[in-house]
Amino acid sequence: MSPCRLLCAAVGAGMLLTALPAFAALESGSEERRTAAADPAAPGTAEGRALALLERAAQAGRRLTWTGTQYTASWRRDAADSALVELHHDPATGPVLTGGDDGQQSAAGLTPLLDPRMLSRLAGAFALSIVGPGRCTGRDAWIVEAQRPNGQVAGRFWIDHASGLLLRREVFDDAGRRARSSAFIDLAVTESGTTSGRPAMTARTGGERPAGAAVERLRHAGWYVPDSLPGGFRLLETRLSGVVLHLAYTDGLSTLSLFAQAGGLGSAPPAGFSAEQVDGAPVWVHAATPERVVWSGGDRVWTLVSDAPDDAVRAAVAALPRDQAPDGGVRARLGRGLARLAGMLNPFG
Repeated sequence: MSPCRLLCAAVGAGMLLTALPAFAALESGSEERRTAAADPAAPGTAEGRALALLERAAQAGRRLTWTGTQYTASWRRDAADSALVELHHDPATGPVLTGGDDGQQSAAGLTPLLDPRMLSRLAGAFALSIVGPGRCTGRDAWIVEAQRPNGQVAGRFWIDHASGLLLRREVFDDAGRRARSSAFIDLAVTESGTTSGRPAMTARTGGERPAGAAVERLRHAGWYVPDSLPGGFRLLETRLSGVVLHLAYTDGLSTLSLFAQAGGLGSAPPAGFSAEQVDGAPVWVHAATPERVVWSGGDRVWTLVSDAPDDAVRAAVAALPRDQAPDGGVRARLGRGLARLAGMLNPFG
């Protein structure tokens, strides 16, 4: 399968942003509801309480049975993508998504599903705090905020008091612009689990990095496997499937899925991609969410698929091997079928 066909597997754009006034209702009044702390009587540090809420949300998203309609949107340079999707989760069968451009597919990576390994990285890369109560989908919620070392907001999470489910989340770029947002506009929890308003303070996050020996074996075999990428993205998973290497990175808010295979690309970008440059080297870019960037570097074809903000994607590409000019003809063939790539945006689910 060619890189062109490989890359066209990602989720496409949905309805126009202006067609979804429900989001404005969710946003309205949020600043007025911000207060110092949601539960000052809870034990532990402020960051520990915030992390415990997120851990509770990660558990609730997989333990409970729920059904809802979710709004998703992303903003990249001069484009905005949005969609409405129907989500259903049963602990016995996992999540199912219907609607959007792809019909029924895996729902990994959408609002209610948090990966504990991403939470571990989130706590290491950002300062976490509970910034106040709020409401979403007619439900009382805590608002957890992730801040960069300079104090700038990087992400926000709305967590349901009653069920612990994550109701809404937002990601901001380095300039403080909203880059990605998702929220339930209706939600039914048919198996409520605990109704306690106070989260358990015994959060255990995962986050074990790949075994050093496994990474060294890949490097010894000639693969370039960086431990980290700019913007706080750390390596969390490696997969070698035949001749294709998949590296998964996260900063706790976004994911970077990096694929590599021996070969080179021709000079003509596939349909839906534009020819651009990153630090003077040519790349092919599909600027939807997830963003897809393809290029040649060091006798490899590289494919980066990410829901991270534009600046983080560009910084990651700039840190990886890139050839100054593509050769003639397409020589790379990536051997992963489209169906197997359906969950590549969230490689940890």
